Amino acid sequence: MRAMTLAKTQLKEVFNQPIAWIVLFVMPIALIGFLLYGLEHVIKSKSLLPPFDVAIVDADDTEGTRQLIQQFKDNGELISFRVVDEVKANTLIEENKIAAILKVPEGFTDGIRDGDNKQVTVIGNNQRPFQSALFNEMMNSSADLVSAAQSGVNTIYDYMVEVGHEGEYLQRVADIKILEFTSFAFNRKSMFDKSEVNAFEGVTPLKYYSTSGIIFLLLLTGLLTMSLTSSTKDKIDERLRTFGVSTISHVSSAFITTFVILFMQAMLLLSGLFLLTEVSVTGHWGWSIVAIITMIIAISVWYTFLSNLPIPSGIQFFVGLIGIMVFTASGSLLFPEAYYTGFLEWVNLSTLTHWIHTMFIHALFVYNKEIILASIGVLGGMTGLLFSSSLLLRQVRRI
Repeated sequence: MRAMTLAKTQLKEVFNQPIAWIVLFVMPIALIGFLLYGLEHVIKSKSLLPPFDVAIVDADDTEGTRQLIQQFKDNGELISFRVVDEVKANTLIEENKIAAILKVPEGFTDGIRDGDNKQVTVIGNNQRPFQSALFNEMMNSSADLVSAAQSGVNTIYDYMVEVGHEGEYLQRVADIKILEFTSFAFNRKSMFDKSEVNAFEGVTPLKYYSTSGIIFLLLLTGLLTMSLTSSTKDKIDERLRTFGVSTISHVSSAFITTFVILFMQAMLLLSGLFLLTEVSVTGHWGWSIVAIITMIIAISVWYTFLSNLPIPSGIQFFVGLIGIMVFTASGSLLFPEAYYTGFLEWVNLSTLTHWIHTMFIHALFVYNKEIILASIGVLGGMTGLLFSSSLLLRQVRRI
């Protein structure tokens, strides 16, 4: 009862300050606007790498190179190829209309047959470093396979000579095998089957980063709430000593205050997300409600813990700000879990936000009861430890 009374007092104090209304109403609208406008390409695209163009300058101009170029064009999902002359290619790269130029030298086809190394030249666009580097690596891989193909053709040729084949038939078979091996080496569609990597936990970038944005804003609101209540904390502490309010009542009041404010903002954020975007609950409604409440509890307990650290309120705010930065960078808010490897994977798994994000995704969008229960279990352990530590720290401060 005393905890509820104290929480009401703190809530009145918070809502008497104009910044509280800015945090609760202006920032959610700004976040939704950022998601809809600032990340328009990311949230609408199924791939973070858009298709790009490459120019081909074919100085050899033989039947073999023409077949290879047609193969490039037929199989180009990520890359579109244009056959142009060298002057046009240079103009296109200067105008930043292509990612790279592929120059096929004169005598390329004959060079493969004779074992003469006729190098294909790749010129990258420094204005598109990632795309040009990707294409260059693809060509390097193909060159290694062409080299192996040359050895294979030579082996076939030598074997046919040994068994007595010669003349036109021998040359025709060698030419066929050269084209087959070279086509295989440069056939990007066969070498790289299209598949979807579950980097975003099976959801679209819009759903993933909407979840991240909601969690981030709740973290920021919790930090500002802690800062707003700290201005009257010393006066309230003095009154608490006078009236003999217990440690658990004081800690619980801080938790309730933060919980109420975060709950209000979470409802506003989710309503705006569902009304202004195409996002909807495609998971389980019941578990979605549980996940939302668990998320708010976990974040509220985190700031309850910070507010009871035996350090000045200014340093508490700084620690909370560092916490948000750590959670954002290593807690699955900015990068999907698949991007964390080695030591960073362990850091990721130790953050509150990773488990909150995972639980939220698999409750609202991709229903998986086992993952939800595991996440709630981990969060329960973390919040229990943080709340117990808050009680202990508060008791130490009262001594």
